[in-house]
Amino acid sequence: MMKGLLTSKFALNGLFAKLMLSFLSVILILASFNLFSHLYLSNKVYQEMVRQNELGLAQTVEGYENHFRLTQNMILALTQSDTWTANLGILSHIKENRRYDVPTEVKSDLSTLYANPFLHIDNFILYFKQEDYVLEKEGLSSASDMFGKYYYSKEYPPDYWKTQTMNNQFLKVMPAAAFTENTVHSSRSLGQLLPVMMKAIPYEDVYGIVMLNPQRMQDTYGDAGNNPFYILDNEGRLLFSTSEEEMHNPPLPAEGSRHERVGDQYYFYEKGKQTGFTYVQVTQAAVIGAEMRGMQLLLALLLGAAVLISVLSSLFFSLRLNQPLQRLIAALDRDSGSGPDKLSSVKEFAMIGDRLSSILENNRYIQSDLAQKNSLVRQYAYTHKVKNIPLSSYLAELEDVRQPEQPYVSILFKVGFKSLPDEFGQHTLLLWKLIQSLFSSSQNNSVALQPEQDQLLLLMFDPGPQSGILQALDTLKELLATEESLYLTIAVSPVYSGEIPFTDAYSNLSILLKERRLNGETQIIVEPRASSSNAFHVKVTYGEELHNLLQSGNEEAVFAWVDRQLEQLQHKDAAAEDFRTFALGAVEQIGKTVMKLNLSSMGSELHPSPLGEPFAGFHSVQQYRQWLRELVQPVLAAVRSQSETRDPVISFVLDYLDHHYGEDINLNIVADKLNLTPGYLSSIFKEKTNINFSEYLNNLRVERAKELLVNVELRIQDIAMQVGYQNANSFIRMFKRRYGLTPGEYRKRHAGDDPFFSSGHG
Repeated sequence: MMKGLLTSKFALNGLFAKLMLSFLSVILILASFNLFSHLYLSNKVYQEMVRQNELGLAQTVEGYENHFRLTQNMILALTQSDTWTANLGILSHIKENRRYDVPTEVKSDLSTLYANPFLHIDNFILYFKQEDYVLEKEGLSSASDMFGKYYYSKEYPPDYWKTQTMNNQFLKVMPAAAFTENTVHSSRSLGQLLPVMMKAIPYEDVYGIVMLNPQRMQDTYGDAGNNPFYILDNEGRLLFSTSEEEMHNPPLPAEGSRHERVGDQYYFYEKGKQTGFTYVQVTQAAVIGAEMRGMQLLLALLLGAAVLISVLSSLFFSLRLNQPLQRLIAALDRDSGSGPDKLSSVKEFAMIGDRLSSILENNRYIQSDLAQKNSLVRQYAYTHKVKNIPLSSYLAELEDVRQPEQPYVSILFKVGFKSLPDEFGQHTLLLWKLIQSLFSSSQNNSVALQPEQDQLLLLMFDPGPQSGILQALDTLKELLATEESLYLTIAVSPVYSGEIPFTDAYSNLSILLKERRLNGETQIIVEPRASSSNAFHVKVTYGEELHNLLQSGNEEAVFAWVDRQLEQLQHKDAAAEDFRTFALGAVEQIGKTVMKLNLSSMGSELHPSPLGEPFAGFHSVQQYRQWLRELVQPVLAAVRSQSETRDPVISFVLDYLDHHYGEDINLNIVADKLNLTPGYLSSIFKEKTNINFSEYLNNLRVERAKELLVNVELRIQDIAMQVGYQNANSFIRMFKRRYGLTPGEYRKRHAGDDPFFSSGHG
């Protein structure tokens, strides 16, 4: 008997067996998906490792290229001086004119180059070929002493420099070599140096030899690892190598290839856009292989553990579901002869059986009632379609014919689709038929109107208590719960007396519709719900914060800001209209940022339609998040592209001002930091930024002051001191010039928490 019971409970066509097989099928699908994902991700991880190496090399190349360009610009700025040219002419014939005061002045000019820590210049040597002597940071000496003792290298003996010519070149970079300083009693290594030869225009027999320190350049721009690094010139000649082994040229890449594997090493290549040099970085294949094997082992262990836990969980839940259902089926599967006494000992089973009988009876009644009302629903639909009467005039006509003391309830339905069907009109018509059939009966009189294509207004006269209407609406909500593609927003009025006009009732319901919360479910709204969002908009502080984040080009920071604002709305139980208002505000602020940064090509992409499309039909926070991210991504890309062309000198100035604007600084102080003349820095700053240095500094200070003015506990005099103004009157004058308001007026206007955009205020 026991064997027969077990066989019946766990037979292949039994509930337990089917549940278990269903769980195992899902597990098999998930395991297959995970296995496929593992194989797919293994290749992706390899590609990502290669991409990271390529990005690292690209950053190194950018640093080297900027360094060569900056060195060239600094040398060009020096050679364009009339005083410099005249002094070189005097030094070219110093034995004749005996002007030994000139070398000191020229040495001072040279010190602006090799004393600049950013240029990594060990020495700047002026070689007067015809006179056969040199001038460098230590003074004058003969060419044979300079290149035979003080800067000696077997690759660059004194005779080598005598044979060098520049032809039509301005700069010529030579391979790095080891240099030593040899004296009578000692020999000191100067390390590897990278000679860069330049023509001292307009003198053909005068050359400048810049001794760059390639190791310091590598420490500044290279990666932190020990991977070998090479620089090849346009002809494939090795200029510099970090490898301690004997220097040799790495294999050249195939046409169009940025990396290739040779033996147990990966070679990554990048070509400099300005110099045309080829930069090569070498990574051991074993490093990438070890990371791949570790990831594969971890994923295999996780997959095995997930499958085991899933099988055990499936067995447990199958038993938990099978046992009570078997008892329920046994209780319901009774013959009529036994009667209800068989279930009397189990109260819960008896209640379930009685409730099922009641549900079936109600279902038969509803089906019969719906069949009787189909003709009436069809009549209403055709009447509205044929007449096509405007809503306002139709409501006015209803006011004339109804009795003044007759009470009524108005219900406004608005349909929304998660995915718009092909035949929108047909779907809504069928839905309106269903609604009218539920609320039409012989006990009350009702009129249905369609104000908009997606709205239905139902007026019910002598409706009875509101609780009965809400119960019917709950039934409708349950019926629509199975429809995954659509949802309703239902606004219900109280029972109005005859004095309330229909137009006022419709207006109140339209306001109630805006109380809808952001989800894809049918919602019944009877009265306004408390919400602290109050049409949340981008405030002045938020506007400045978003502008600053966009201006930085940091995609991760902008996405985090958007997520934070959406989570705040969600936490405050904000209505769907508040999310729409926030999205419109964000679009407006992004548009202002685009105009401020002169990103004119982005303007056409930031204007949603007057109805708020495409986000008017959004029903989830994720849709807003994705839409806003797709909106800002091209803007951030344009900002980053614009910032990539920034001059390194300008970058240093802007960064220095951003961190020291509260101090007593001026153009002379910043120019001294860069070893530049104030006039030259002023001209290049104006050329690169289209704004004067002092004007930029004042704008930066009052922008920071505007943020501090929100804190009413700070005195205006203290704020002026914090942002770098020693005189409060100067601060007030600059603030009013920029914003049209004094700091006190600005604080009064923005001390509250009213929504405000920064348009017209900077």
